[in-house]
Amino acid sequence: MRFSDLFISYKIGLKDIKSSIPFTELPLYRKIFIIIFLTGIIISGILLIFKQNIFSFIPIGLSLISLIIFAIIDSKKSNLSHMLENYYIPYSEKRMDMIIEVLKKYKINIENADSLDMLITEAKYAQAECDFLSQFEKPFKTLGAIIIPIVVFIVKKISESATPTDVIKMAALAIILILLIFSLIFSFVPIIKDLFYRDYNKYTELMYDLRQVKLFYTKKSN
Repeated sequence: MRFSDLFISYKIGLKDIKSSIPFTELPLYRKIFIIIFLTGIIISGILLIFKQNIFSFIPIGLSLISLIIFAIIDSKKSNLSHMLENYYIPYSEKRMDMIIEVLKKYKINIENADSLDMLITEAKYAQAECDFLSQFEKPFKTLGAIIIPIVVFIVKKISESATPTDVIKMAALAIILILLIFSLIFSFVPIIKDLFYRDYNKYTELMYDLRQVKLFYTKKSN
């Protein structure tokens, strides 16, 4: 089908455009932040496994402080201008030229908003069709609703025979464990999607690019 042909051409075009900035090409302050942030998290994780004392939280606390400092430095006008001129504008121009070239190849009038809307609708339908694991979302939610009361019941029973200090320690460890688990889940979700939904994110990118073309190139209707 023609839409599938267009989509494959679009994916081929994306392969020729770097979508991320290599670590070696990042500004110095971003490199320093990444190293400090990851080092702090790793050290805290190791200390929590072997030590489990108040000092285990110091590295992750330093990581959070570095995050605040990074946000302040990264929002400076000079740094924003540097990123805009050297990375964002060149990337935007390459990507916009690529999607326009693909659309013209398949005789799509980039000035016609209706044609672009139909392509966006078709991309949404194709994305839903490839999401074959969505049927498992409801069972997972049901499982979570069953597990949470069980965990609360177990914690309540343990706390009845524990001292207030032990309860505080267990609560702190439980919170840290939950945060680590959610961090791992959010870290691995993109990888899992790339493995099992190879085209899912590409459809999202196609819809985004089509909206950009519609925004900047279509003629305004009366």
